[in-house]
Amino acid sequence: MKKIVEIGDKRLRLTEKEYRFAEHYLCSFNATEAAKKAGYSVHSARQQGHENLTKPYIKEYLQYKAQPHLKSLEVTQERMIRELATIAFSNVFDFLNPDWSLKNLGDFGNGKTGAIKTVQKFENGHGLQLYDKLAALEKLFELTKDKDYL
Repeated sequence: MKKIVEIGDKRLRLTEKEYRFAEHYLCSFNATEAAKKAGYSVHSARQQGHENLTKPYIKEYLQYKAQPHLKSLEVTQERMIRELATIAFSNVFDFLNPDWSLKNLGDFGNGKTGAIKTVQKFENGHGLQLYDKLAALEKLFELTKDKDYL
């Protein structure tokens, strides 16, 4: 039996399992775990979770449910692209002094710290790991390829 869910002026028809999957997915963002909690077989949960995320009406429901939270957190496309650009155009030397020691946090510059994945302190100094620059560049390229303004 299908559950009718109203989103704005539209009505979506989801099975009870699909509805439970979507609700659990919005809590964990883990499709396999959401499928298990929704009642799908442990053996097929990974496949079912992936399949559910490809269904247009489930994607639409997830986007609708997430929208108020994204808005309250000020998550916008512009902000997400800015964060990707921070990672893509970061340079390890933005964080290091000429003697290879780590700069003070205040010296990093506005917005640069978003590129830092981890900082570790060791007996003889610090370790710094940045997020994957190539992956960020690839995502930005996908957004900009074949555009007239390039």
